[in-house]
Amino acid sequence: MAIRFNMNKEKAIECVLWLIERGESNMYNIWKMLFTAEKYSLNNYASPITGDVYRAMKHGTVPRKLYEIANSNTPTQGDGFYRDGNTLIRKKCYESGWLSDYDLVSLQVGFNEYNGLTFNQVEKKNHKEKCWKKNYAKNASKPIPFEDIIEKKWVLEELRGISHRMVL
Repeated sequence: MAIRFNMNKEKAIECVLWLIERGESNMYNIWKMLFTAEKYSLNNYASPITGDVYRAMKHGTVPRKLYEIANSNTPTQGDGFYRDGNTLIRKKCYESGWLSDYDLVSLQVGFNEYNGLTFNQVEKKNHKEKCWKKNYAKNASKPIPFEDIIEKKWVLEELRGISHRMVL
């Protein structure tokens, strides 16, 4: 059975707000930080943070639903944050009750991985991801299966049968 999760939209939005509050507002960097956090959490705790599906796009890994949220929100409508060019602007403060200690450790790993890097540095680093290389198709936006993000065999075996029932 393919690994799939039910995304927790509110929790995913809180992850974005957490990164914005730490000083990152560049949408491109935030997507890569979230991908790294999600990958870390999957491989170390056998659990995703948001459950969002990542896509292999031209400039790297992008969370599908969060990207859609960023593109659909406005300063007066929508959830938690909105996009202004390549900047994500928060509409509310991060609420601490949504994220576990494991989520916060994973987000910090993602933040540390890409904090302070330029666009070119972020792109070069993210394009080294095996799962991006495997799933990227020129001029397309292809989903990256969770099986390609997970590098530990025991995690794959564990999640294949239970992922669709997990509560995030």
